[in-house]
Amino acid sequence: MSEVPLEEAEPARKAFVELTEGEQEVALDALTLIRRDPAVGREIPGWRPPSVEYTCTTPLARDSAEAITVVYTHTPGLGVTVVYYFRDPQVVD
Repeated sequence: MSEVPLEEAEPARKAFVELTEGEQEVALDALTLIRRDPAVGREIPGWRPPSVEYTCTTPLARDSAEAITVVYTHTPGLGVTVVYYFRDPQVVD
């Protein structure tokens, strides 16, 4: 997967309702994984405990180079909070 600095992703930040229908389906798949195991994403260093911030990137299609990335925080005992979504145009597995 590509490493997209969050500062570069800033202009691409989207709320769920701003995603296309296909992007929403992919985001829902990612949210299902996150609900099962909040640590499924890649940890973003530097977050203050007990909260941890993560990114979870899911390809738009099996053969797609594009993906939807969900940026979220997890606080034990309080659950998961989605910060924002963005479309990552250059994901490579």
